[in-house]
Amino acid sequence: MSNKKPYRSANNARQRTLDERGATQALKKAKELTERQPQNIAAWKKLSAQLSEAGYLAEALEALNSAIALKPDDEEVLALQGRMTHQQGDPERGLAYLHAATELRPDYAKAHHYIGYIYYTQARFDEALKHAELACDLMPDDVDILNTLGNILTQKFEYGRAKNSLEKAARLAPNNYLSWNNLGNVYNAIGDLDKGLESYWKAHLVNPQAPGPFSNIITTYHYHPDKKGREITALCKQWESKFLSSFTALSISKLNDPQKRLKVGLISDGFRGHPVGRMITSALEHVSKKQIAFYFYSTNNASDGITERLKSIAEQWMSVQPLKDQQVAEQIVNDDIDILIDLAGHNAGNRVLAVSMQPAPVQVKWVGGLINTTGLSAIDYLISDSIETPENVDEEYVEKIIRLPDDYICYVPPNGYEPNVGELPALRNGYITLGCFNNAAKLNSTLLEQWAKIMLALPNSKLMLKSMQYKSEERCQKIKDTMNLYGIESDRLLIEGPSSHAELLDAYNKVDIALDPWPYSGGLTTCESFLMGVPVVSLPGPTFAGRHSATHLINAGMPELVVNSWQEYRERVLELASDLDSLATIRQHLRRVLLESPVCDASRFAKHFTDAMRAIWQRHCEKKQPAALTFDKTGLAKFEDEDTPVDVVYAESMEVEAAGFKWLLTGKIIVLDNGSKLVVEKGIDTLRQLNSFGIVAFDPASQVINSERFEGSKDVQVFTHAVLGDGNPATLYSCLDPAFSSTLEPLPMAQQHGANSAGTNVLAKLPINTIALDSIEGLESLDWLILDDLNDSTAILENGEKALKDTLVIQVRIVFQPTHKRQPNLAEIQHWMSRHGFRLYRFNNQQHLSHLPDSIPAETRQATELQSADVLFLPSHERMAELDNNQRIKLAFLLHTVYGIKDMAYELLKDVDEEKAAEYLVIADAFKLSQNRDKSSAKPKPAKVETKTETVSSDIDSLLNGT
Repeated sequence: MSNKKPYRSANNARQRTLDERGATQALKKAKELTERQPQNIAAWKKLSAQLSEAGYLAEALEALNSAIALKPDDEEVLALQGRMTHQQGDPERGLAYLHAATELRPDYAKAHHYIGYIYYTQARFDEALKHAELACDLMPDDVDILNTLGNILTQKFEYGRAKNSLEKAARLAPNNYLSWNNLGNVYNAIGDLDKGLESYWKAHLVNPQAPGPFSNIITTYHYHPDKKGREITALCKQWESKFLSSFTALSISKLNDPQKRLKVGLISDGFRGHPVGRMITSALEHVSKKQIAFYFYSTNNASDGITERLKSIAEQWMSVQPLKDQQVAEQIVNDDIDILIDLAGHNAGNRVLAVSMQPAPVQVKWVGGLINTTGLSAIDYLISDSIETPENVDEEYVEKIIRLPDDYICYVPPNGYEPNVGELPALRNGYITLGCFNNAAKLNSTLLEQWAKIMLALPNSKLMLKSMQYKSEERCQKIKDTMNLYGIESDRLLIEGPSSHAELLDAYNKVDIALDPWPYSGGLTTCESFLMGVPVVSLPGPTFAGRHSATHLINAGMPELVVNSWQEYRERVLELASDLDSLATIRQHLRRVLLESPVCDASRFAKHFTDAMRAIWQRHCEKKQPAALTFDKTGLAKFEDEDTPVDVVYAESMEVEAAGFKWLLTGKIIVLDNGSKLVVEKGIDTLRQLNSFGIVAFDPASQVINSERFEGSKDVQVFTHAVLGDGNPATLYSCLDPAFSSTLEPLPMAQQHGANSAGTNVLAKLPINTIALDSIEGLESLDWLILDDLNDSTAILENGEKALKDTLVIQVRIVFQPTHKRQPNLAEIQHWMSRHGFRLYRFNNQQHLSHLPDSIPAETRQATELQSADVLFLPSHERMAELDNNQRIKLAFLLHTVYGIKDMAYELLKDVDEEKAAEYLVIADAFKLSQNRDKSSAKPKPAKVETKTETVSSDIDSLLNGT
């Protein structure tokens, strides 16, 4: 681990010592006064203020309790209690004290001000404004109140009033840097980046020790079209030399155990419906709690549905909004965090100073203000990918790059409220509608000039803009004036302000083609545009911030939408607009393309994220300096200074936890998956996280998309254009619908019943070799065999007697309405099983055929004729009695984890250890299941209509969680 420590200059250290000495003397005098005059309420208030200033909030509140005992209805004491209680992390109780103070004294300006401030931190802007305005009426020249009012008005998009309030504050106290800083925020929101930078530089000049203004300068440079990449990076790297001279790293002592369950802290103001929340939540939900415990440090008090999802996976949740940076850092140290992840950067709500104190032994930057290098040597790693950070950019970063194999984020689609994708608007309107729903701060004159050229080449086209800032007429007018300069009249602009998230998504149904901004590209907006079927054209900018869309587009499988010049940008948009039929087709498929891509694959992302965290922790434990870590497409990761991939060490790797029960397995469960039915399902990555399965899959018809992701994997091997059989050459019938491609010849259409018979049309006949089970060498065991319905299962079984003699589960897909010759026949399969020590245990994943017309809704259309089912075979009773304890545990684990079979799992565990079985009985909710079954059998219910197709592992995720 790096020994880098922020240095502390002699001058700053001396000043800090003097300040601390003065504070100590003031506190000592305040204590002495209360001792001499215990009945003096003013003395107790003074002591409380001194204790609060020194960071002793609990003692400060005790002093206030002494004051309130002297005078229970003292509004000033109540207000102070409210403020300090909020600082302790309890804003609702703090508000109660403050409201009580204003009830006693309705004209108490400072109490109203602090109420407004707390509401502001909770994003309750309407309530905040009411109290801030009242406070300002009562104390019109109070600079703090004017600043709070200006900030609230900015969030309410009342930029004119906000500017007036903050300009007044700056006039009254020109040396108060906060007024200039907040004024810069207003100018940026209006779209005047030059004036925004001017205000931030004034704030920095007034108070060079305050990091906020300089962080805002860094961020604004990334939006500015005239700033060059090298200039921006050089500015980022100045941050540390400017602000770390007065800070020392905190002392950390950690047990360097590579196998420990990691404590990972995350700090941000974006744990909500914010780009941060919408790009991390689903991935973190899929991270094994056995490997990582998450500690969330929220820098605000906002809360919504995303917040609740994150709280549900948190080991600990804490709002650090009222705490000072030193207190935040100390909290992280006290929580024994192993890896701290910053998700704010230099953006709003950041705690860069706290992170700079190195409160965790390993520190990482990810999402949230991830626009460039942070410039902080205290941050060891930065999570990215090979598109956001190409191989030749490492020297531009202070941090070492972790390049994930896919996208550096995992998009979280809305939870069920996303609108349907409508028809292409151009077909209805007769003209093309271009659109950009990005933050309005990303729009500048350089960009608008290029968009105007596109619109001039598309007669009658319109441009739709939608963003929070467009609630401001001033911002809208600036856009209209700029576009007018380039020949676009305002009637061709459709500008909308904020709305609910569902309404925002539905607005994409008015847009044909989305335009990505430059030089700061879209991130979340690009994903949302794809979700709604709208293609996005992007020109990457000069920094990390300019390549967000590029990585999302390429990882979603649409690299052609990423261009290299403004000319290409125009050409790509005009190409899309020139073929409305193709554009309409693209529109109907983009959502599926996105959702099935790595951009939304939470399980896959969680696996790589977990491996990255454990790899950098292992390296720390080995006392090695941080180094760039790169994943290949198979998921193998290698440090730049090492020749071999990282052999990731997991926490308690042989003790598997599923549904709260710990299974002690000896060796992995070996699976042969003929037809790759298991490998292509969503549950596969969740299954892999258990680190308990070794899967060998045969993929004769290339059904596994991105099979290269398994190359080199220790737990999954995929053999393409290979299939189990009798060991002799065979023919692969490649069909119009790839799902019907098979080594069995399709039946003539007239003999098929209930299938999409056109899909069985043969396009080509290809030679393919088959592999006999008994000829496979090197398998530790064969515990679970999965046979599909498109290959000769009988031949596979007949040539696998030796390999299958100790197998625990055989699953065979049986088709009762055949589509191919020689499909598995239940009678033949069951006959083989009974002769070789297996018994039919149950049908799984049954699919029924309905004879009613499609006009009857699917949810009410009865389906009674059995079309297909997975048939599950377990060892016969005689063989079951001969299983050793390890085989019993393996079989119980397999039945529970994959199939949700809890009664047989219990029976097997009981034969091994009755106490463990009793523990499992409780965890498995067997009594509840029994009660539910009794209730359901007491009263007849209508027959269940089964119409949907299920899969081998469709319930794996829920089974692992015990649901």
